[in-house]
This record gives sequence, C-alpha cells and structure tokens, in this order.
Amino acid sequence: MNPSKRYLWIVSFITSFAAILTPLDSTIVSVSLPVISKSLNMSYVETIWVPLGYLLALTALLLPLGKLSDIKGRKTLFTNGYLIFTIGTIMSGLSLNGIELDFWRVIQGIGASFILAVGGAIITETYPANMRGRAFGIWSFAVYLGTTIGPVIGGLIVSVTTWRYIFFVTVPLSLIGYILSIIYLKEPKIRSNIKMDYVGSILLISGLLSIIYGITFGSFIGWNSFSIFISLVGLIIFGLFILYENYYKELSILDVSLLKNNIMFTAGNLAALLNYTGYFYLSFFISFYMQRILNFSPLLTSLALISLSISMVIISPISGWLSDIIGSRILATLGMILIMIGLLLFIPLGTKASIIDISLRMILIGIGMGLFSSPNTSAVMGSVSRDKLGVASGTLNMMRFLGQSLSLAVASLIVSSFVPHNILSSIFTGLQISSFEISSELFLLGLRRLYLISSIIIGIGAILSALRNKK
Repeated sequence: MNPSKRYLWIVSFITSFAAILTPLDSTIVSVSLPVISKSLNMSYVETIWVPLGYLLALTALLLPLGKLSDIKGRKTLFTNGYLIFTIGTIMSGLSLNGIELDFWRVIQGIGASFILAVGGAIITETYPANMRGRAFGIWSFAVYLGTTIGPVIGGLIVSVTTWRYIFFVTVPLSLIGYILSIIYLKEPKIRSNIKMDYVGSILLISGLLSIIYGITFGSFIGWNSFSIFISLVGLIIFGLFILYENYYKELSILDVSLLKNNIMFTAGNLAALLNYTGYFYLSFFISFYMQRILNFSPLLTSLALISLSISMVIISPISGWLSDIIGSRILATLGMILIMIGLLLFIPLGTKASIIDISLRMILIGIGMGLFSSPNTSAVMGSVSRDKLGVASGTLNMMRFLGQSLSLAVASLIVSSFVPHNILSSIFTGLQISSFEISSELFLLGLRRLYLISSIIIGIGAILSALRNKK
C-alpha cells in the first residue's frame, strides 16, 4: 500500500528537522568557541573536544545504529535520538566548566547520530523510487540550510547575549521533531531475522575513540608513553575491526568487499576522507585567528565563515548537474585543487588581514567544496548496485565524519608542534599575553605550517580523484 501524499510531506518535514539540527549544532559552535573557552576558562584540549566530541560520536555510531535500526525499528531509534539530542543540548548550555561541556557535547553527538543514521533510511523506506530523489533534495537543502545559518546565528547570539543561548536556541526545533515523530511516524515491518554486529560495533567505537584521544591529548600534554600507547592500541583495534568485518560478512556493519573490489567506490571514499581531513579544521582555527589575533567581533567572524557555506550551496547543484554530463572525475579533482590553492593562499595572511582577505579565500574553498561534494557523492553512489545503496551511503557518511574528526585532531597536533603550550593556552582561554606580538607570530607560524601540511593532504586526495575513471 502506497503512503498518502500527506504522510510523505510529514516524513519530509520531520526528517528535515534532523537534517537541519545536526550541521547547525556543529557550525553554530565554531564561531562561538573563542567566547565559550574564555567564559569557562577552558584549556586547549578541552576547547578542541567541544566540536570533536560531537563529531566523534557521529562517526563511531553511524554504522552500528544504521544496522540496529534494521533490527529494532526506525521510529524507536529516531524518536529516542531526538530525546537524547535535546537533553545533551540543554545540559551543554548549562555547563559550568570545559569537562562538563565536552561530556554533554558527546551526548548531543550520540543523539545526532541516532537521527542522522535513521533519517535517510526512513526516507528511502517511505518514498516510492520515482519520488525519492525529490525527498532527498529536500533533505539536502535542510543540511545546507543548517550549515549556512549556524555561524550567523552563533555570531549574533554571542554578540548580544550569553553564549549559552547558542544551545538553547535549537531546543524548540528538537522538541518539535521529537513530538511530531512520536505522533506521526509509522513503524515499518521490522526484519527480525537480521543479527546485530556487536563485536564489530565495539571494535569500531573503541578504536576510533582511542586514536582520537591519543592524538589530541598527546599533542598538548606531550608524547609520553601513555599517549603513544593509546594511539597505537586504537590503530590496532581499528585494524581488527576491518579484519573482523571482512571475515564475518553476514553480520558486518561495513562491507569491506566494496572497498576491496570496487575501485570507484574506494577512490571516492578515500578522496572524501582526505578532503575533509585536509580542510574541516578551518572554521575552528579561523575563529580564534580572527577574534584573538585580528580582534574581530564574533559577528564579523561569522560573516567570513558563512561565505564558505554560501558559495558551496550555490555551486553544489550546478556541479551535480554538470557531473551527469561530463562525469565526476574532472569536477571533483578540480574542486580539490581549488581547496588546496585556497589553503595555500591563507599562508601569507598575518596580523593585518582584513575580512575581505579572509572571505575571498573562504569563498574559493567553498567553490572547491561545491565542485567536489556532489560529483564525488554521485560517483560513489553510482558505483554500487541498488541493493548496496544503504551500505554505500553509510560508508560515505562515516568517511565524511571520520575526516572531520581527524581534521581537528591532526590540526591540533600540527599547531601544538610549532606553538609553545603556554601561548596556545593563553590564546584559547583568552587570557592576557605578556608579549602579544611574539605570541601572535608564533601562533601564525603554527597556522602556516598547518595550511601547508593540510594542502598536501588535499593534493594527495586530488591525485586519487584524478586516477579514477571518467564516471
């Protein structure tokens, strides 16, 4: 029995709340972090973990929850996700120190992973094939909307009132989503014969957590035996996860055979991983650069950050249309080259840069992202059979969030390798610095090394993208 048009619109409306909330609560924080870290007197590591804890929860739980929704049902996980997200959001706004905020951001990320992992599956299951593209078009627009408006809302809030409202402002949206999903969503038939991959899920979660924890704490505290041990253990566990998934194919949450036997699928996922690893840190460090070194207001900072999102939103549908005509390889590769050039152009900026200087570079990177994202996604999804679309989507999403998590972790490692810890602490906590000129130059040295190394990572991704076939 086909669902009514009214129910289809209800599903799109409810899932759109999820699509807006997950990127919104990531981007709204980026511009506000300098204010938050100063208010709570947060350390460098505590500050990094505000966005990182949220992203790490998304990365680690996306695949396990997608599989769990096949077994336990979509509606239960989706509504619980809204509830967890709401609790995490409220408590983040009430946090009294950095550790509390980091903890509640992880809880918020867990809730976001529930609604994001299941939202796409609900759309796929509800909409007939000939209307699914339209439904995902609405979903994609909601994602871009959340990404775009986040910095501006964050900048406005911290300019006129306390930073705590950057969290409270999203509570009504998540509560509306929760109530509507309970009232209107229908539970489709549950495939009870499927078994959950508990071992693979535990290996994935513990492996990623150990790697990211080891890198971030080792980068600031110092590479002592504990930090090195935790990082190595994480790598070993993640390797065991890949081996386990390859051996127990009938239970797996990750289809390793696709990565082994499908060059287009593997190249597209690796390109996405390297691309997000190479550029995603930018909004975090640019916020501190603009507000601490250039002394710009949060609102002006948000205008620079939003220029990246707007250019990406404009270019993405055009590049998606072009990829249907000329293929994805040229567009995706060109996009990564533009991102690499944009990062290299940040290197000359010093203590006298204007908002125009920064915005033009962000626009170039946004154009590059717009050229890369849609064609690369189309190439990855088009490289698998219809019965593998869900697995392909989940894998690509995991690569995206893994890249974003690694971006912040690796960037923190690079910057802390060139900037003395006492200067990093003073910049991130907003304390007075005895010699502002010297501290600024040392911080800029760290940023310049970061831009150079990350542009090399993007360049490797561009080579990978260029080597795949024309489709």
